[in-house]
Amino acid sequence: MLRIKQFTTVLLLLLLIDSFTYAQKSAIISSEMQTYDFGMIAEAEGLATHSFTIKNTGTGPLVIHRITASCGCTQPEWSKAPISPGSAGEVKISYNPKGRPGPFYKSVAIYSNAKNERLTLYIKGTVKSRTIEQPVITYPYSIGDLKLQTKIIQYNRIYPGESLEETIRIKNEGKTPLKINPSKVDYLTITITPDTLKPEEAGEISILFHTDKIKKMGRISTLLPLWIENSEKKDQEGALHIAANIIDNFSRLSASEKAKAPVAQLSLTSLDFGKLPEKNGSVIPFIGIGGKESESLTITNAGQSPLLLYSVTCDNELVDISGGKKELKPGASSTYKVSIRPKEIKTKLEAFIHIVCNDPNGPVRLIKVTAEK
Repeated sequence: MLRIKQFTTVLLLLLLIDSFTYAQKSAIISSEMQTYDFGMIAEAEGLATHSFTIKNTGTGPLVIHRITASCGCTQPEWSKAPISPGSAGEVKISYNPKGRPGPFYKSVAIYSNAKNERLTLYIKGTVKSRTIEQPVITYPYSIGDLKLQTKIIQYNRIYPGESLEETIRIKNEGKTPLKINPSKVDYLTITITPDTLKPEEAGEISILFHTDKIKKMGRISTLLPLWIENSEKKDQEGALHIAANIIDNFSRLSASEKAKAPVAQLSLTSLDFGKLPEKNGSVIPFIGIGGKESESLTITNAGQSPLLLYSVTCDNELVDISGGKKELKPGASSTYKVSIRPKEIKTKLEAFIHIVCNDPNGPVRLIKVTAEK
């Protein structure tokens, strides 16, 4: 009997040691190639596909949980079976060029049980249009000889952990080559295609927004400086305005959770300060009922759960917002003070207040602010 007990004790110890050793095992995900260049592809030929080889260089089985692409034009495919240590699998990436003539640069994020958790792959190339006719593109904005389709990039709604891409068409309307040097921003990947524009050549600025490098919810707004170099030493400086609303992913909520969710009610949907005074050497009273320097905005939680106000901001520096609370219990209200500086307004003011919250039926709200000089 004593020998049996001793044998049982030794067996349990061996099992515990084996379990501990197994627990220390972990997968490591890697790929020898992280960027694949399709080169020139034809829109008429349909999907362009490349398979990346994914290796497990760790000591435990590698399981890929999910793969997300930066846009709907890029589709990943992969095996759900675990990849053993020292073995490899494949992730197939397909890009749909239909209706997308010109250069492209897309990312695909692989999430797994690996120690390094995430691996990001990239594909790029240029799509040749199926027809000779090209869409007419206008360039109403300028930084020296560089013409731009727009100077504003808006990511209206983006979820935590996502990466989304937007592009701006550009053109060199000068007589010398232009090289564009963007500033560095931690959560943005900037790609200029081509990196140097010849005279009359068109190109593209690609901006990939990474939410995993931002540790907060709400609206993010920043200026992205650009330096334009040319051979005549007449360098120019300008900036792009980049903004994004990072919101909760409400698709994960059940019907009962949505029914108990917070509800944001606003006291107004637009704010008109009316006619502002003209400066003629003396102070002139404001004209009209709407001609005020400040106004109140009240937000009420009409739902059954706490309302989180991630941000209440305005991108226009002429509009100030102060006061208010970040969290409202059911039935509670909070008041914000919205102010403008009339002396600094030279022409008609049109701006928007952006409210980002955890109301699943309206996570992003806009309030238009206007004033006339």
